[in-house]
Amino acid sequence: MSKKLDSQNLHAIINGLPQQFLDGYNSTDIKIPTDTKKIVFCGMGGSALPANLLKTYISTAKIDFHASIKINRDYVLPKATDKTWCGFFNSYSGNTEEILACLKEAEKRGLKNIVVLAHTGELKKIAAKKKYAFIQIPDAKQPRMAYGFYVGALLKVLVNSKLIKLDEKPFIKDINKAQSVVSSLEMKAQKLAKAAKDKVVLVYTTNKWKYTAMVWKINFNENAKTQSFWNVFPEMNHNEMVGFTHLLTKYKTFIITDPDEHSRNIKRTQIFTKLLGKKLNVQNIEMLKGSALYKLVTTLQLGLWTSYYLALLYKIDPAPVDLVEKFKKLMK
Repeated sequence: MSKKLDSQNLHAIINGLPQQFLDGYNSTDIKIPTDTKKIVFCGMGGSALPANLLKTYISTAKIDFHASIKINRDYVLPKATDKTWCGFFNSYSGNTEEILACLKEAEKRGLKNIVVLAHTGELKKIAAKKKYAFIQIPDAKQPRMAYGFYVGALLKVLVNSKLIKLDEKPFIKDINKAQSVVSSLEMKAQKLAKAAKDKVVLVYTTNKWKYTAMVWKINFNENAKTQSFWNVFPEMNHNEMVGFTHLLTKYKTFIITDPDEHSRNIKRTQIFTKLLGKKLNVQNIEMLKGSALYKLVTTLQLGLWTSYYLALLYKIDPAPVDLVEKFKKLMK
C-alpha cells in the first residue's frame, strides 16, 4: 500500500533523516563574520523550521553562542534589522514571494552579509547573479523533508565562523546512533498512527522542546492532511487545558517528555495526564535517553514516521500539499 500511495517515496527520505544532518554539516565551507551579533533568518513553512530546530539544538545542548537569531516569517524584515545584521534567506523552491521580498528589502537596507539557501528557482538565480554566499539544498521532494540537511548546514556555518565550538566526533557518533534506531522508531510510529486515526491530534511538550511539538503538528497537517495543534507546559496549564471542559470532538494527545526535564514540569505532565488522560486519550512519549542531538533527531523522526503512517491509514499520498498549491495560484 505504501508504494502505491507514496508517489514521491517519502519513506526513503524519512528513513535517511539522521544522515541529512551529517550531509548538511559536510556540505559547506561558508562563513560569516566572527563578530556577528545579530542574525535574521527568513523562511516560510518547511523552509523556516530549520532555524527553529537550530535554536533548539544550541539551547538544549548548552552550546556557548552569543549572537541572537531572529526568525522572520513575513514579507518585511524586523524593524531593527540594519546593515550590521547577517541575513539568511531560505526558500526550497526558490520562488517564495515573502522571502524574495525580504531579500529585496535587505539589499535596500544595505545588509553586507547575505546567505541564500535554495534547491532551485528565482532565489538561486539571484544568488548566482549577485554572487551571494549560497547553500545548495538537495532534492528532498518537499521543503519540510529537508530540514535535517538545513540544520546541519547552518550549524557548520556557525562553526566555520567560530561563533560556536563543536566536537565533531560526538556529533557524528550521535547521528550514527540515531540512524541505528530508525527501524524501531518506524515500528513504534505505526502503533501511534493507529491510535491517532479519526481523531484531532494534540501535541504537547515542555518549553525547551517546543519546536519539536510544532514540527510534529506540522507533519500531521501536511503529511496526514488532518487537524493538529500544539502547546507547551507549563503555559498551557494556565489557559488551554480549561478549554477541554466541554469537548466538541475526539482527540488523541501525545505528550513528548524528556526524562531530564525540570522536576516541576515532569509533575505537571503527570497531573495533566491524571486529570485529562482518559478524556483526551493521552499518551506520554518519552524521548530516548542520550545527548540533546540524539533526543532531537530521534524525536523528529518519530513524528515524521507517525504522520506518514497516519496518511497511509487515511489512504492518501503523504507528499503533495494540494491546498497550498491551489492557494498560491489564487495569490497570483
